[in-house]
Amino acid sequence: MRLRKKYSRGAIAMAMLHGFLMGIGGVLLFGFIVMSDDKNSESAEPAESGETVPAGTEPAEEKKGEGDEATGNRKTMFFAIQHGMFSSYDAATGFLSGQAQLDKAAIVRVADKFYLWSSIHLTDSDARASVVKDTFVKPFTVDAAACPAETSGKLPVLLAGQKAANFNFGDETKDDALPDAWKKNVGAVQGITDDPAVMRLHLVSHYAEAAECLKIEF
Repeated sequence: MRLRKKYSRGAIAMAMLHGFLMGIGGVLLFGFIVMSDDKNSESAEPAESGETVPAGTEPAEEKKGEGDEATGNRKTMFFAIQHGMFSSYDAATGFLSGQAQLDKAAIVRVADKFYLWSSIHLTDSDARASVVKDTFVKPFTVDAAACPAETSGKLPVLLAGQKAANFNFGDETKDDALPDAWKKNVGAVQGITDDPAVMRLHLVSHYAEAAECLKIEF
């Protein structure tokens, strides 16, 4: 025989309250879970197409090193027509004295060697057009990076003049704004020739010795 358990009104009320509270708690828990999933999905969305930048960083800008100097015009390549290389100045002049056709040639000293050149050109093609028998094109650079920018440091630019007139400067240009004795030397060279390739040669020959800061490199 099944016996029926009797409950008091207070117990029933407590049971109803307990069930009500559990229902509210379940609803709140469900809502919290849904909101949490939405936030996670938003954070997981891929970034828009385009350049990506790592978090916490900014695009780096190009920076010049401290103390860097714009030396793009302080080192220039030239092309000489070479007739010989000698271990001493006397040997070079001895050979030159027997070559009447080289009356406008010059000897250029580089380190402990002496080079006999007849002209210096701005491009390889121009130099090759001047090559004759027993000669060849000798590329080299004039490096004035160690020279004072206001004077000898201008030599690579000045020597790159395409015309004879480019080597000349009027009275409005002060001597202390040019390599030492530049105007005087240009005047002396113009007494020999008005060919810019030959003028350039004699100026290189002179300043290779006179400007100790100047470097000629092969």
